[in-house]
Amino acid sequence: MKIPTCKFVLVWAFSWALGLTALVPIVNYLTPLLNPAYNNAYTPDVYWRLVLYWHGMIFMPLIISLSALGCSIFGLYKEEMGFPGRLIKESILIGGPIAIVLAGIGGLFDIYDRFIFGIPLWTQITAFLIGDEIAIALIVAFIAKAFKARLSSLKIIYLFMAYAVFLTLISAILGHIAGWITWFGPWPSFVASYINQTMYPVLGFYNVTTVITWTENVTSSHSHLMLPVIMAGIVVLVAYVYGLLGTSISRRVKYLTYAGIAIMAGAMLAATVIYIISGVGNYSIPTLFSSGPNDINGLAMDDVITGTIGWGALLILVAFIGYAKANRRLNDPFIISLITAAILIYLTIPVTGYWIEFHETFYGAAGALPSAPGAAFDAAYTRFHQDFGFFLLPALITAIVTFEVFRISGRDRVLIGYLFTTGEIISFIAGELYSMVFISQSLLILAGFGLALMAVGGIMGIRYIIKYGTACPEIPWS
Repeated sequence: MKIPTCKFVLVWAFSWALGLTALVPIVNYLTPLLNPAYNNAYTPDVYWRLVLYWHGMIFMPLIISLSALGCSIFGLYKEEMGFPGRLIKESILIGGPIAIVLAGIGGLFDIYDRFIFGIPLWTQITAFLIGDEIAIALIVAFIAKAFKARLSSLKIIYLFMAYAVFLTLISAILGHIAGWITWFGPWPSFVASYINQTMYPVLGFYNVTTVITWTENVTSSHSHLMLPVIMAGIVVLVAYVYGLLGTSISRRVKYLTYAGIAIMAGAMLAATVIYIISGVGNYSIPTLFSSGPNDINGLAMDDVITGTIGWGALLILVAFIGYAKANRRLNDPFIISLITAAILIYLTIPVTGYWIEFHETFYGAAGALPSAPGAAFDAAYTRFHQDFGFFLLPALITAIVTFEVFRISGRDRVLIGYLFTTGEIISFIAGELYSMVFISQSLLILAGFGLALMAVGGIMGIRYIIKYGTACPEIPWS
């Protein structure tokens, strides 16, 4: 059997993501007909259809493309890697494309858990389990690479990547726990007993509401940990691809990069601890700097911790800009697009998000005050910051780094870079206006136009890779 190349897996992942994204209008039209206001009994505050479709449309292609990119640039697939290399080939290069298909098709039809006898859901679960296998393979491979690396900078990068993937696996396990409850309920008996013993001291009762509270806590911990950890891994991939820790790089750039990695690593550990004890435990995350009636305004402590991951990434962004300036690359369309995406992530998530948290009396505290004047804006922002800040922009940065690795040049590089940048800015402006100023269908259309520009850039990049790309390009370390 001929094993697919990293190039094939990346093209496959990008193509599926673009294809499924193109189907969003159809899915949005049909879903209310098939699933009017459906919520799972144990996660009533989670819109099942949206979450599971995003898992198939963006999330699975993203983690598979990141895995294939790491497999390529770090040379994890090579025979000299021994058992870890074989494990990488089987899980990423063979299992990855299969997982994308299963998650994507399953997501299209996963209207609710028992839809078509639950076949779409269990199809997606199979894909998620392949994702777990990929995570284990990456952890083993990165640790093996770290032991063989001679340069301390390489050891740090390999160990950080293993660490990030390990924490991603922990967050995936939290998702599996929540998924178990949504299908089987608090079964078998020891599950019900554990939830009872855990939640009774803080709630004072045990009934279906207790199970709902516990399950939604686990679900929130799963997503709130998964996304920042993956984004931290993407940041270090950027640092590696552009050589921010290379021997010829200035000390200032190196020290900023090292400091950023250290801050992210510490904050990631703190986030893991708090999401475990608040997810499967009964710890209630406190609100800091609280004010207003019943202290409703304020910053949730977990947002401070995950925000600290962002502060570490910000140091690496500053280092990246310094690198680009020193190498006279600030006018490079890919560099411009990457920096723009990073800045827009900060504006979308911490800047706008923190503003809302300090003004919850107006925005309604994520539905806690449904009659609040800005409750509709809060609901719109919840969708916007998730879809744009946590999913689309990290996926776009992954695409930029991939196109950089495949050395896209000339007119294609210019067009792709400026299509990405223009699309990012248009979608950001439309999304911010929609979620903060006035809710209008025309703004959604404008945001969709920005998305279409980015999609055209992605298609151009895929076409270039198919035509000129090598099988598994590596990034030489100097």
